[in-house]
Amino acid sequence: MAASAAFALALMGAFFTLFSYDLEDTLFNRLVAAEADRSEPGPLPGLTAHAGHASLPPWLGARLARTLPRGEYEVATDGHGHFHVAVRPGAADGDSRYVVLDVTALTSTTAQLRRTSGLMLTSALLALLAAALLGLLVARRLGRPLEQLVTRLRQEGAAIPDDDGGVAEVRALLDALRARDARIQEFLERERRFNRDASHELRTPLAVALGAVEILELDPPRDAETFGRLRQAVAQMGLLTEGILWLAREGGAEERCDLLLLSHQLVSRYAHLRQDAAVEVSIQSSGKVLAPIPSPVALVMLGNLLKNALAYTSEGRIVIDIEPTAWTLSDTGVGFGRVEPGREGFGIGLSLVERLARRFSWAISIATLEPRGTRVRLSWGHPPPPLREPRHDAA
Repeated sequence: MAASAAFALALMGAFFTLFSYDLEDTLFNRLVAAEADRSEPGPLPGLTAHAGHASLPPWLGARLARTLPRGEYEVATDGHGHFHVAVRPGAADGDSRYVVLDVTALTSTTAQLRRTSGLMLTSALLALLAAALLGLLVARRLGRPLEQLVTRLRQEGAAIPDDDGGVAEVRALLDALRARDARIQEFLERERRFNRDASHELRTPLAVALGAVEILELDPPRDAETFGRLRQAVAQMGLLTEGILWLAREGGAEERCDLLLLSHQLVSRYAHLRQDAAVEVSIQSSGKVLAPIPSPVALVMLGNLLKNALAYTSEGRIVIDIEPTAWTLSDTGVGFGRVEPGREGFGIGLSLVERLARRFSWAISIATLEPRGTRVRLSWGHPPPPLREPRHDAA
């Protein structure tokens, strides 16, 4: 605003300065033209008439060409003053007639500008101050409802305010935010409904499959390895279904689970996935750790991370470190983002872990280790302590 006001004042000052000079020159030209068109010039101070170019003073004749056409000319000389000259070419003898008006004493624009420069500067400063005050008032009028809007939007679960401060632009912004919020809520509700319906639809065939497995356990088939994989797959599908159902539920959960116990269960459950006997899986913890999350959800999250580590670790070790506010898994596999083309994993495993973590306000971080390996950390509650080098207590 201040820059715009300063530019406008500079432009107006330049315009009025040029206008003053042009007006003054126009008046002098018309005056000398009127006297030149008379048969005998009037007795004006500083007005002289000359017949022929030779009759002009040398210092003036040097400034005027002999072949100048009819017209009025402004002539500035060094040391002799400022003049306006009317040229009237002769009809018979070819000599031109010159009417010269000395306007040195009459020129006042420059002197007036010098005298009024202080007034112009003061006016400019006052105008800048007024522009700054006006800009401050406008900014406050626009800024206050915007600041209130930002404050409300930053509050978790707060609705979009209705007060627009009487500003049309803020009202339009509020209307756009309400429309966008309605669309987002519609999308979220559609996703929750789909997750809920899909999970419920999956429960029936899963229940049938689980019942069949329990019946087969009464008389196990000869291929025990294949039957074991079938039983693990059915159990894993049940956990995935449970995790998707939790995504569709409203509100939080007051349940807690023992991460140390669950970690031992998962290591035992997925022992058949070890690609090489040289892969060592260890768990380290100072004791029982209760995490604010239901056990089925924790099994889905931790189980997917452990399965992923086992799938990409062919040698070395996998270490699970359990702290009061964090669960960390480190492996010596190929490293996150370094999987060879054609060996990438597909499915909803990691995506489901990330969404469940957000659902229960947990933080998840994935880091690639050097020279190889990956470290995944799930944390909750207060900010967790820095990652430390894992111990190697075999499971």
